[in-house]
Amino acid sequence: MKKQFILNISRMHLMIIMMAFATITGCTKDDISSELPPSEDGSNLNFALKDNFNFSMAYAAVNNTRLNIKLAEKGPYTVFVPNNNAFSLLGIVELPRISTFYTNSQLTNLMSYCILNGKLELKKMPLEDNKVFKTLNGGNIYVSKYLTGTDTIATVNGVRIVSLDNPAANGQIQVVPQMMNPEVYTTVAGYLRSDTTLTLFNAAMERSGLSTELLGAKDAYTVLALSNQALQQSAKLGQNLGLSTLDSISHADPARLAALLKYHMVKGRYFDSDLFRLSENGAKPVAMLNGGEIGIGGVPGGFKSITFTATGAKGIPAQIYVPVYYSPTIINSNLPCGNGVVHIINRVLIP
Repeated sequence: MKKQFILNISRMHLMIIMMAFATITGCTKDDISSELPPSEDGSNLNFALKDNFNFSMAYAAVNNTRLNIKLAEKGPYTVFVPNNNAFSLLGIVELPRISTFYTNSQLTNLMSYCILNGKLELKKMPLEDNKVFKTLNGGNIYVSKYLTGTDTIATVNGVRIVSLDNPAANGQIQVVPQMMNPEVYTTVAGYLRSDTTLTLFNAAMERSGLSTELLGAKDAYTVLALSNQALQQSAKLGQNLGLSTLDSISHADPARLAALLKYHMVKGRYFDSDLFRLSENGAKPVAMLNGGEIGIGGVPGGFKSITFTATGAKGIPAQIYVPVYYSPTIINSNLPCGNGVVHIINRVLIP
């Protein structure tokens, strides 16, 4: 009897020791695993892109720039993935053509702009306009969520997100059908000074005093910037604006310049989808900074399709400017800056 009791105690001790060892071993394994990137089983962001045919171009882009290594890390990250349609709109339909249009530096900047630190769940985000999020390239993206009838719409930099909150082991995928312009400049004034297709417009802004007064300010402004071609064409159309050369601009009356240029500005941050909403999809005009109004047209959500019709335009709308030496990667609408948005247009708006 005594021997049996001792034997039972020994068995109990052995079981307790084994259970304790298993618990310690399990905790150690979990702790180590949590510090490692997700395994290569298709569950992390990198392999989610690799395994989805609709993301083959985006995967090639992140792979070429070695951002695939980042997307395999623990994270979490949120990726606004341009699907293959986004690339095809630019004429990029074959993988080798990515390197034809983009340098490695440009591609790195473009794709790192699509990645955020942290897990952003858009379905849980409240209704809000242009909420700011910092990207891996240092610029901001602007996410809006709003109601259209009974539908809830989410956009990033004016581009509608077509598939929300697709989970991966180390983050989320948000799918966009168009490419975004990365934010590079903290002010609209900084952008205008840098873009060589806007040399005349920038000179006019400087002459009028608006660059310092408005565009260097903390308030956000949306600018319908006139391309050099638009201002040069205005002289050929008999519009005596004095804006077709740098010399004529240097002698222009600043007050008259400011009045005209304010007709190309809206206070606030408005991507094209925001302008369509503001105009109730073209049903009402949009008030400009000078007190005048313009009409908004085109196709809401269409690629570079927005148009602007001025009071004195005789019904002829201005459109998004397409350079003479066209590159499919140039998108002259929805250009984000730290204090506003720039849309480059091809025709002067006359009040």
